[in-house]
Amino acid sequence: MIRDEYLMPYVGGTRKLYTYYLDRYLDWCALQAYEPLTVTRADVERYVHHLHIDLGMRPSSVATALCPVRGFYRFGYHEGAIDRDPAVHARRPRYYFRPSDTLGLDRSQLTAFLAAGTAMGGRYYAAAFLLGCMALRASEACSLEVGDYQQTVRGHRVLEFIGKAGLPAQMPLPVPVLRALDAAVGDRTDGSILLRLDGLPLGRSGLNSIVHTIGRRAGIEFPFNSHVLRHSAITNALEAGASLRKVMDLARHSEPRTTMRYDRNRTQLDDHAVHALVSFVAPAPTDQ
Repeated sequence: MIRDEYLMPYVGGTRKLYTYYLDRYLDWCALQAYEPLTVTRADVERYVHHLHIDLGMRPSSVATALCPVRGFYRFGYHEGAIDRDPAVHARRPRYYFRPSDTLGLDRSQLTAFLAAGTAMGGRYYAAAFLLGCMALRASEACSLEVGDYQQTVRGHRVLEFIGKAGLPAQMPLPVPVLRALDAAVGDRTDGSILLRLDGLPLGRSGLNSIVHTIGRRAGIEFPFNSHVLRHSAITNALEAGASLRKVMDLARHSEPRTTMRYDRNRTQLDDHAVHALVSFVAPAPTDQ
């Protein structure tokens, strides 16, 4: 079946998301008595209208819902299952990615967070450094096993894990991060690095609970989660002077423009061109 063949390369969260939205489209086709492999561009645009107007979905959400639909038809066209791609020129509502107002933790806040995690020890210590320094996603941090950081490559202890989209990743472990992991693992030689109190592997909700607890201990008043810590690690790496390419490696972004969005978000107000323009052309103030 074309659907299954299209979804086969995807894993983890991406597969779940694509499966959900593609099946949602196929169910809509069934309700309309459409054969998915014979629909026209106009039929795909009717589905767009259904999402945007009938269901009131935002343009960005419509684009997300259409991503696997467009991929499904592109795959079918290249595999010879259909003689044309009905979705390739289908019109979608325009949308604008407005930079987020949230910058995450600044340098002093992130330092305080790491210090609080260190003082709390154990899994708190490890979670703080995995998220705040290694910029791991919550799913990546929770998946780590003791054996994932036992290798040495060219004199560096490294952390090896499977990242987003099932891609293998390898990162060097600075000494402070290595100490944090050792504090959480202790004498254990296998199993998950981050554990619940009952000894079972820690999940995302448990990790976010740890993040909230450390944040309160650090005196950070606004609520935040593990993703904000990943965001904070990336923006602070840029603030520390690391090149965009190096920070892209840290974040494991596949596109430079994804990392650049963090950079623009960090500086969009402070170094906006309007400051340079006004200082260049505006007349000096006169005493009234």
